[in-house]
Amino acid sequence: MERTLKSERVAFLDGLRGLAALQVVFLHYVSAFLPVLAMAGLGPADLLASHGWQAAIARSPAVFLINGYSAVYIFFLLSGYVLRRAFARIDGFASGLWRRLVRLGLPASAAVLFAGALLSLDDQAHLHTAALSGSTHWLGILLATPPAPGPVLRDAILNSVLTGYAGANGFPFLRHLIPMPDLLHAFDPPTWTLNVELSGSVLCLGLSYVERRRRALLPCVIAALALWLGASQWFLFALGYALAGLRRPSPGRLRQGLAILALAAGILLCRLIPPAPILLLRSLLRHQHPPDPFHFSNQVGAILIFLGVLHLPRAQHLLERRLPQFLGRISFSLYLVHFPVMATIGCGVFNLIAPRSGAVPGCLAALIAGLAATLPVAVLFERHVDRLAVRLSRRSPPFLAPVPGELSS
Repeated sequence: MERTLKSERVAFLDGLRGLAALQVVFLHYVSAFLPVLAMAGLGPADLLASHGWQAAIARSPAVFLINGYSAVYIFFLLSGYVLRRAFARIDGFASGLWRRLVRLGLPASAAVLFAGALLSLDDQAHLHTAALSGSTHWLGILLATPPAPGPVLRDAILNSVLTGYAGANGFPFLRHLIPMPDLLHAFDPPTWTLNVELSGSVLCLGLSYVERRRRALLPCVIAALALWLGASQWFLFALGYALAGLRRPSPGRLRQGLAILALAAGILLCRLIPPAPILLLRSLLRHQHPPDPFHFSNQVGAILIFLGVLHLPRAQHLLERRLPQFLGRISFSLYLVHFPVMATIGCGVFNLIAPRSGAVPGCLAALIAGLAATLPVAVLFERHVDRLAVRLSRRSPPFLAPVPGELSS
């Protein structure tokens, strides 16, 4: 029997989103406390030469567990997939855009205010950690602005969703119109993706308009976008939108076998050190300005993982279990609040443990303490902030006449 839209979203898409959020958390902790492992795919080829066990992990499929880069690309695919159905119930571009602003903006602003308050208690712990762990090129340069009320409010209201940050912006033309800070000055750096989410929502709103007015043109428009956007993060929104409109037939053995292969290949591609075959595929798309091999490999891997999950009931059943469901429910909140907790509580624990016991025990202790603090905060944030944002996003914009439908993705 075909799943309904509601059960489909709850049963496995939210579970997939929850596990992806956990990958981002793991990546940030490893980047802060074991930076050589986390930066393996972004540094010079000989970066791991003197770090044997980290090199082994970085080159193995096990590194997928801490690969938050591919997780972000899965977020973008999920957004495009879910927004097709959400926007089908909304009449009007302005209404859809307003609702997305509310849905993204309220939690983002609250998270930045939370980060500013927490960092005001100790805005030096992450610098001490960077000196101890060697994360001077990542953790040591983030949170560069002291958490004063003015900059925190500007970041919460303006930068986190509306304008984004220089070098991490969903609307590239804005950099020529308004000044925007570098991501290094963000008080909650993971919010950079929300401006990209907003730009992807605009893209999906446009596709929804075409689908309602000239449905027959939609495949041509998506194909044109694929040629224009190439291998970019915006293409992931368009691809997710396209996949949401395809009928998924009952999975036979051959289809399930192909889904397993896609899932396995996707995990193999989502590594911190991109495999050599990805360079050939990237060279074929060179005219479309694909990203560097590292991010291109993770984008292709994210697409294959997403396709595998969509067509593999076994994977869907795993994502329906209690832990993925719990993580899915708090995934947005977990994504938004984990970084300031890591930069204060996690770094404080690391600074106590690492000088005596080493970086690995320090990292484990920081992760345990950080998650112990983050999970309750994320539960409360989801209950009191995220749900409020969902309720408000379902209401008609105050400047428009009431319209049917809701937008809660």
